[in-house]
Order: sequence, then C-alpha cells, then structure tokens
Amino acid sequence: MGEAGRMAAVAGLAAVLLLAGCGKDDGAGVRSGGSASGSGTGSGPGTASGSGLANQDLRGTTDDQQVLEAVADYKTWVVGEVAGLVADTRKFTDAVRAGDLAAAKRQFAPSRVRWERIEPIAGLVEDIDGRVDSRVDDFEGPADPQFTGWHRLEYHLWKLGSTKGTKPFADQLDKDIASLEQQIRKLEFPPAAVALGPAELVEEVSEGKITGEEDRYSHTDLWDFDANVDGSRKLFELLTPALQAKDAALVGEIGAGFAAVGKSLAAYTTPTAASTPTPP
Repeated sequence: MGEAGRMAAVAGLAAVLLLAGCGKDDGAGVRSGGSASGSGTGSGPGTASGSGLANQDLRGTTDDQQVLEAVADYKTWVVGEVAGLVADTRKFTDAVRAGDLAAAKRQFAPSRVRWERIEPIAGLVEDIDGRVDSRVDDFEGPADPQFTGWHRLEYHLWKLGSTKGTKPFADQLDKDIASLEQQIRKLEFPPAAVALGPAELVEEVSEGKITGEEDRYSHTDLWDFDANVDGSRKLFELLTPALQAKDAALVGEIGAGFAAVGKSLAAYTTPTAASTPTPP
C-alpha cells in the first residue's frame, strides 16, 4: 500500500491548489488548519476514528463555478449513497435480529461500503459518527454500553460468535443511520471539505486502516479500503475540471495513482465479489 501513501500526499497537494480559491483573501485561513493530515482518531467515549475533517478549519467560500458545481454534484451523490446505506444497513441488522449468525457475518462488510465511501462528509455529523463507527479503544471495554454501532456488533459476531444481546445495538444502528439520512439532506457541504475529501480517504487507508485496527474482529478491512478509494475517486472525478485548470499534470499523476491502487486491490478480489475485495 505504499502507492496509497504517495497518493495521499499528491491528493493533499491537489487540495491545497483548490483551497487557494476557498476562503477570505487567498484562502490562507482554510489552509492553516486544513492540511489533510491526521486520521481523526478519538480518545474519549463516543469519539469515532473516522473523518479527520471534523477537526479541521473548513470555513471559507469560493466563487470558482467549477468547484461550486462539484460541491453540488457531490451532495447529490452523497444523498443517494446515504439512502442506499439505510437499506444496506437494514439487511445487516435484520440478520442480526433474526439470530442468523452466518447471514449477519455476510452482510457486515457490505453494509459499511457506502458509509466508507462518504466518510469525510458523514464524519461531520459527529454525534452519529461517534455512535456508529467508534472502536472499542474509545471506551472502557467491549462491554461498555456506550460502545455501539458496527464495531460493537462486529465484536459480538466474531469474537463472541453469537447474536445474543445484540438487538438493542442493531436497533440503535438503524436509528442512527436513518438520522444521518435526514441530517445529510440539511447539511451544508463546505467547499473545503469536498476539496480535502480525496486526500482524507486515501490517507485513512495508508496511515490507519492498513494496520487492520478498524475491522479487527472480522478482518474485512479490504472492503473498507476499496470503498475509501472509491469515494476518493468519485470526489477526484467531480473536482477534475477545476483541478485541470490549475495543474493538468497533477491530474494525470493522480489518475495514474488511482489506477495503481486499483490494481493492487484487484489482486484480492474473489470471483464471487467481482467489484469488492475480500480478505485472502
């Protein structure tokens, strides 16, 4: 995954170029707190290890019409992804509530794909992010009632090998994702968040998830990798017209980087999951 690390740096440079047009004066107010560094990991109860954008200065505006169009198109895409996330999550939680351990395990990773694609912007809804995607490290232990969301259920399914006692967590996950759908529709998408999003997603893979810390019980990390890269690629595609005008060579370099990362992930694709990698 060395290519992913290089891509994060390159995407970060692209973000700086785009951020130059976001903010008052020359955008320095955004750039001072808006580098694409940090994984966004938390250390307190209810904090999530998701989007680092929640910790960055995303203030600023732009009159670049290409960037504004990209922001509008991205919001439309995200709203559609969250609608699909509600349905995908329900397939998983229905299996959990039914006590079907095998089916719940099969649905766990697919239920998270759309979340991982939109994680930079979803992470801005911090209360939901903290409840659905926190790791056990953020709590007193796996039995802590504040430890909820996908990873609490993952712990039960793989570590305990049982669905016993999981209904409240499945119900809460459904409730939280439904709330996310409502909040996303009303959420303002800062141009800076959209510009920084590609670097944030790739950096998450190259610096954090590559260790296997997130899906530590199921070892389904490659699903998350693929979704993060997919979300980053979507953002890059939407921002390409604006970036092309500023640095066409950089656009080519990023495109080549996506191709290289895609080739790396493709090596782990199984015949039954043609578009999504699964662990070897």
